[in-house]
Amino acid sequence: MSFQFFPALLAFPVLIVLIFLLSRNHKVTSQTYSGPFSFHSVSGSPGYRTAVLLQWTGILLLCIALARPQQGFERLPEAGEGVDIIITLDVSGSMNQTDYYPSRLAAAKKAALTFINGRPNDRIGLVIYADQPRTLCPPTFDHATLERFIQDAELGALQDGTAIGAGLAVAAKGFNYSQTSRRVVVLISDGEDTSSPVDPITVARAINTIHGDSLRVYTVAIGKPLSENGLGLDREALSYIAELNGGRLFNVESPEELDEVYSAIDSLEASTLPAEGLFVYRDSYVFFLISGMILMMISNIMKYRFFKVVGD
Repeated sequence: MSFQFFPALLAFPVLIVLIFLLSRNHKVTSQTYSGPFSFHSVSGSPGYRTAVLLQWTGILLLCIALARPQQGFERLPEAGEGVDIIITLDVSGSMNQTDYYPSRLAAAKKAALTFINGRPNDRIGLVIYADQPRTLCPPTFDHATLERFIQDAELGALQDGTAIGAGLAVAAKGFNYSQTSRRVVVLISDGEDTSSPVDPITVARAINTIHGDSLRVYTVAIGKPLSENGLGLDREALSYIAELNGGRLFNVESPEELDEVYSAIDSLEASTLPAEGLFVYRDSYVFFLISGMILMMISNIMKYRFFKVVGD
């Protein structure tokens, strides 16, 4: 809870000090009674002390209400805020190789999960591809669900092959309903395109024509360069795809470098939203105001009706 006008809280201790000083200077007129009467001090009775306690409690609550207390409630970012990101993950058979411990796919998934945890205010989605692409999760703020999809992404979910162009096209299509002006594709691959109906370069050019500067593509190269027989990682194509769409190619040779890739993307695509979350604040002074007024009324009724001294 926070207070918009904190100095109002100081009114209560100041009032106590003033009442104390005035009561010391106040002279009480004494009266002498004769006869068989016994008078008890009303101000010293338990009921009167209760009434005074209620009165001061009511004053305290009114001072709190005057300070305008507010409560903060965390809210999710709206669709037009933050950055929309789609991780496009290669799940072809070659991702099962163990040159990255425990495998290329496991290392890529672990780095992706770390990346997601560091961007709580961005919508992130997941596309996997092998012989053909599949959207497992559109961009969402529900990162817990997204993480489950990443953990469940396994080899064999799709027929083996490497459709980089098709995977990139499906990822770009995933932004059709995006309202933010900042969109990012992180394309992870360890091979050359072998099964896309349209080659990746043509897809990259189409993306640049349609989305322009609003969509960046970062490519992550895992594995070895093209061999003599034409099989292996096509870094040249991945580099062209990234440069054409405002991103860059990351050459990764170890699991540790995968984490560094996501850290670099984090800095290049820093979210404009605060890391601590977004909060809306609502006034909650009404409770203190009403409670204070009720206690003041009860106190006055008790003091001037039930404990009134005859002759006042």
